[in-house]
Amino acid sequence: MAGPEQPIQDTINVVEWTPTLGSGNTMTPNTQNAPAEDDASSPTNGGGRASWYFARHGKLRPFRLLKEDVVNLKSRYLSDWQVFNQQVVASAVYIFFTNLLPGITFASDLYTLTGKSWGTIEVVFSTGLCGLIFSLFSGQPLTILGVTGPFSVLAENIYELCETHFHASRQYSASWSLIHAGWMHYLLAIFNAHDWTMQYVTHFSADIFSLLNSVIYFHKAAMELKRTHARVSLAAFLYAVLGAVGTCLLAILLSTANSWKPMLHRYVRLGLTEYAAAISIIIWIGIPYIGELASLDHIRLEVQTSFRPTNPDRTTFFVRFWEIPIEWVFLSMIPGAIVTVLFYFDHEISSIICTVERYGTKKPGGYAWDVALLGTTTILCGILGIPPANGLLPQAPLHSESLMHYVIESPPAEEGEQPGSPRPVARTYEQRYSHFIQASLILVFVSPPLQRLLGLTQTSVLAGLFLFMGYQSLTVNPILERVVNLLTPPSDLPALPDNVSWSGIHMYTITQIIMTGIVFGVTLTVAAPAFPLIIIALVPVRLSLMNRVWSRETLRLVDGWACREGKPEDSDSETMQVQGSGDEEKASERSNMSTSVQGKSALVTGGGSGINLCFVRMLLGNGCSVFIADLKLRPEAQQLLEQYPFPGVDGKAGVLFQETDVTSWPQLTASWKKALEKFTTVDVVVPGAGLFEPQWSSFWEPPKTESNEDSVSRDDANADPGHYAVLDVNLVSPIRLSQLAIGHWTKTKQKGCLVHVGSMAGYLAGIATPLYFASKHGLHGFVRALGGLRDELGIRVGCIAPGAVETPLWHEDPTKAVMLDDDTVLIDPLEVARGMWQLVVNPEYGNGTILEVTKGATRVVPLFNASVPTGEGVMVPGYDAYKDALYAKLKREGLNIQWHSLRMDQIKDREQ
Repeated sequence: MAGPEQPIQDTINVVEWTPTLGSGNTMTPNTQNAPAEDDASSPTNGGGRASWYFARHGKLRPFRLLKEDVVNLKSRYLSDWQVFNQQVVASAVYIFFTNLLPGITFASDLYTLTGKSWGTIEVVFSTGLCGLIFSLFSGQPLTILGVTGPFSVLAENIYELCETHFHASRQYSASWSLIHAGWMHYLLAIFNAHDWTMQYVTHFSADIFSLLNSVIYFHKAAMELKRTHARVSLAAFLYAVLGAVGTCLLAILLSTANSWKPMLHRYVRLGLTEYAAAISIIIWIGIPYIGELASLDHIRLEVQTSFRPTNPDRTTFFVRFWEIPIEWVFLSMIPGAIVTVLFYFDHEISSIICTVERYGTKKPGGYAWDVALLGTTTILCGILGIPPANGLLPQAPLHSESLMHYVIESPPAEEGEQPGSPRPVARTYEQRYSHFIQASLILVFVSPPLQRLLGLTQTSVLAGLFLFMGYQSLTVNPILERVVNLLTPPSDLPALPDNVSWSGIHMYTITQIIMTGIVFGVTLTVAAPAFPLIIIALVPVRLSLMNRVWSRETLRLVDGWACREGKPEDSDSETMQVQGSGDEEKASERSNMSTSVQGKSALVTGGGSGINLCFVRMLLGNGCSVFIADLKLRPEAQQLLEQYPFPGVDGKAGVLFQETDVTSWPQLTASWKKALEKFTTVDVVVPGAGLFEPQWSSFWEPPKTESNEDSVSRDDANADPGHYAVLDVNLVSPIRLSQLAIGHWTKTKQKGCLVHVGSMAGYLAGIATPLYFASKHGLHGFVRALGGLRDELGIRVGCIAPGAVETPLWHEDPTKAVMLDDDTVLIDPLEVARGMWQLVVNPEYGNGTILEVTKGATRVVPLFNASVPTGEGVMVPGYDAYKDALYAKLKREGLNIQWHSLRMDQIKDREQ
């Protein structure tokens, strides 16, 4: 029969609850433990590496991620404007101060470093304008934008390049550099750069980058005080030190107000906590205007007093960029490329860190969309002649921190266990108001009266704010906790898992600190603009070298992927530790089960196409011979018979095919006997043949009778008691094949593995195809019921449960093709095959495991309290229209069904 095709729910019929991530409900990247495949054997690559990369789900497929991000943006946009409360306002005020005041400091640097070309007005204008655009249109509104210190250094280099080499206008060259950077951002977004760059970034690099930003802010504070010391009297300098430390300490003190209970009313404590930085800044700005302190020679922020560009040669915020000589246009591509690298990495890391697991974010982001939007704002800034803004650290994670709150939620339940008691879980208010408000306030401050108000701020307060920002960023960095452990006596340290030592963890921490020091040192040299390249270089170092120094268990404990669930070491299934079993003997037995298919054999029904064909390729490529039982083979499956003849040469894997209707017991048993005859034994059985609910065998199309001639059903109205092809293929046939396999394994005292092909339909619901949902619900229940065979007899039984998978029938079956549109996200069958591979090679699976597969992730679905699937590839947009049409027809015509196909004398004849 045809390969399995997964329908999608129109209604999710589960008791609503809010899950938390845990072992029973953990999302992990489904590339883990997948075998390495030869490119030519990939099911979707057309036989070449290029077509594999540019296939529908290929890494370089143009606009692939952009399309997905647009779908995600549509799904979340309205809800982003439905959350507004006092904490959101407090967050906006806090981010306003932590974004605006440091930006003015960078403006002072730019004013000096760029020959007075850029100043306060340009920085405030850029920060407000770009922030406003991102608050309205970005895929991830938690990411805060602003002009950064590294760009200030880069701007200095561009200025020197123009002055000493180009002998051209710095403004024109800077404009073209930003325009070039803009279209380079477009290319990164179009060709899915996030997939082939940031997908491989781990917390090792992200934590170093976060620590680097903390160190930079501490250094910034020290440099502000150093400049103050050089320009003011000793008394004013001593007060500046006092003001900086006081601003920081008061903000830290007020940020803990929530813990002052029972002192003050809880709303007062809440207000002090949420507005801690703003209150401290305002108080310490005001103190120097009191009494004798007012007579000191304080240094205050330098601001613009008129709404015009800082450069006296410019009168408007517009650059006539087309007037530059053509050779300089091309030369400007060099700094444009450097800006692109800096902005891309800076913005992506900012977006990743502000949505890490500790913040409990749930909504999808939009990495590719935001990179394209960043390219647009960069071009806009180039045309306006202002410095560009990009993702800020630590402001972006501080934004999430200020929006974090706790809700009472039920913890995840392991399979077979009752759910535990509710507990507080961190969540973040994911909305656009806080970003919009802070950006609007900053943009308003381009007006001369408000610029003068900013000019009242002493640089000592700014230094204190830098200290507070560095402190807040440092306190949420895992490196700090490990430094505390490093200084703790060994006798007071907690116990660690097997094969993990504190010395290994301490060396890992020291390595991160040393690398941070090296990168920070680079930022103090002329090579500062290239520091993102060092951070990027840490990625291959982490993935290729560090696993040779630290044990797999140590790296699993301290590190993981930065922007997706799971860990790099998850791919090493051969050494996987068996956990969660209190019975050591059974755990040992499971660990000795077959985790390699080399030299073994498998029987796969439905292996002539779709998901099962992809899995057949995977088995063959790893030395496992395969017997395919299907109605027919697609051309690509037919090629396998030629590529892997049976018996194979020199004992290599081979493939056999026998035409089989799996709904026929004689044909199914004949195929089973043939497989045993050829292979002697069968180690892996995949009852993979599946059927979507077609109109010719649908609940909504009763069998054709004399009075029901319009029905398109092929089901026999005279059958006793009647059969539906969907149930026969999807449920009865897998049960029958499981009987054959288990009977063989138990009689011969062998271990084996059953991999069923289910669907998310097995725990969801949809009225348009009720028989399909019923078949998958039944299959999942059957698989769970057999779960005990793993520990008792060594027979592992599992089921893969994908969402909507890209298989040929989506386009060949008219009833399914109408459900697709341009925004449909389908799962690559290779991802599902990798999940099936997990069920075969991972000894922890097989106790009735239901392994869900969405685009880019997998999870084990718990027996109790399973959360709603949230990954991509769950929903097919056209299914709702299919459902609505069905409801309309039922309301209009009803369900036309007749009971009297046979006359009574015919019925009596049949009974006799």
